[in-house]
Amino acid sequence: MVNLMRLGRDFTNFLYFDYLGEVEKRGFESGGLTVADMDATAQLAAKADIPGQVAVAKSLGLDHIELDGAVPNPYLNFDDDQKRRAKEAASANGVSLSFHLPYSYVGAAICSPEDYDRRASAELHKRYLTFASEVGCAYAVIHPGFMPFYNATGKYLEQARAALVKSLVELGEFSSSNGIVLHLENNTAFDLIFFEPAEICSILEEVEKSGVKIYFCFDIGHWLTRADVGKSIPDPPERIIEEIPEGIFKELHLNDYIPYKKIFHPPLYEGIGMLRRKNLERYAELVSGKGAELIVVETAIRTKEQVMRRKELLREETEYLQAIFR
Repeated sequence: MVNLMRLGRDFTNFLYFDYLGEVEKRGFESGGLTVADMDATAQLAAKADIPGQVAVAKSLGLDHIELDGAVPNPYLNFDDDQKRRAKEAASANGVSLSFHLPYSYVGAAICSPEDYDRRASAELHKRYLTFASEVGCAYAVIHPGFMPFYNATGKYLEQARAALVKSLVELGEFSSSNGIVLHLENNTAFDLIFFEPAEICSILEEVEKSGVKIYFCFDIGHWLTRADVGKSIPDPPERIIEEIPEGIFKELHLNDYIPYKKIFHPPLYEGIGMLRRKNLERYAELVSGKGAELIVVETAIRTKEQVMRRKELLREETEYLQAIFR
């Protein structure tokens, strides 16, 4: 049975240029600032403007936005008025919200075998989940954390898995009590651990044995990075979805990857990665049939030319994906 899906996005850095000051904009246009400089300069202001993100989503005909909690972010500094305005803007425009929990620095210690580190990470995530609940997010997404390459083997992996399961049971219960459905997202292969769908499914099964239900936010772009660590990709790549059980999807992340060049999240409608239109059409059929409710697009802009064409790129990509998913 095919399930109707909503389409949304995490704007990543598409909106950042508009939050630069005039001097900074001229500096970017002249080459004095790089795209990375733009990101570092503008992301706090762009992320803080949730009503602005909602307005852009509404103008594009999107159903949803995911708030980007990647570090740095401004969300733990929001006052009650900012939270109220964010929630009201989303509700008034019929745009639903979810929250992507931080996945670096303290956030990445969620699988630490050292319990002091793990608990510090879990407490931080709880603060973000409380914020997400206060602004009206229905879903939240967490990465499984990572560990140093010299520990990513043998019994160290068993210890990391046990720590992650403990954290997920705790955070799943906390999320549920705050009206949020928690999702676990697969890492990239470069994180060395927790990047294979079978492993994520196994972890979620173990969590469920404790009476806690968490869903799988499968990120196919993350999974495609396995091509650059000596692992094969099926032809067609979306065939991997057939191996994932039904009933485990609600929200999914959609992005692409260009192997060997190691380019993350290229614009999907350009067809320059591994997911061309025919792949996306098959992807939509597969995930819909397995119960997916929401697709969150996570493409990004990497060049000066893309930044200057950002609004056109956003609209063209949205129209392209709407034709596939709707």
